[in-house]
Amino acid sequence: MVGQDYGFLRVSVIVFKVLAWIALALQVITGLILLVGGGPGVPVGGVEVPARLVGVLNVFAALIYFFLFMFVSNVTRLLLDVYTRLSGGSARA
Repeated sequence: MVGQDYGFLRVSVIVFKVLAWIALALQVITGLILLVGGGPGVPVGGVEVPARLVGVLNVFAALIYFFLFMFVSNVTRLLLDVYTRLSGGSARA
């Protein structure tokens, strides 16, 4: 384990942060379009749900995805920092 490099984990921190911001932006834009524009009901499980309600739920889902992806990114970064400090600083996180 002396020469083990965790480059994949370092890259995954960046990937999860980018995914968090992309998910937030796209879902909020979509939610706002549905909220403002309205439109016909959206069939969900055989029930017609108003498009404005789907827009609000989409914005709520955007926040959940954003916090989930940022949480995974920060936990991965924390684990890399802990490993770096415990191994005497031999690997850069």
